[in-house]
Amino acid sequence: MLNTPYCQIQHLKEKNAILLEWKQFCKGEEYRKTFRHGLELIKKHNITTWFTDTTNGFENEDADTVWLLEEIMPQFIDSSLEKIVFVISDDSPLMGEILGQKEVLEEFFEVELVHKI
Repeated sequence: MLNTPYCQIQHLKEKNAILLEWKQFCKGEEYRKTFRHGLELIKKHNITTWFTDTTNGFENEDADTVWLLEEIMPQFIDSSLEKIVFVISDDSPLMGEILGQKEVLEEFFEVELVHKI
């Protein structure tokens, strides 16, 4: 488990999953540390599902988006990960960004949006 002022990431053993819950905006090393930790859990436990709770999510800095796509995503694609789930409210200002990510990620993973009330 990783618990910082910016996020919490935990291994959900019974679901063979990771749950990432954003708490507030972060960028740079704090943002990247989250995904590195998640990747370590994926490799260690052969995780198949990644949940991201976007309730307190934020738009990424451009540099972090590039890093995510170029550095981490290829490693996720080559891992045991099969499914990505975004938890998002219907009125979230991130809906457009998440739908764009869903479209790109569906080439490699099963992607689902779970609507939070």
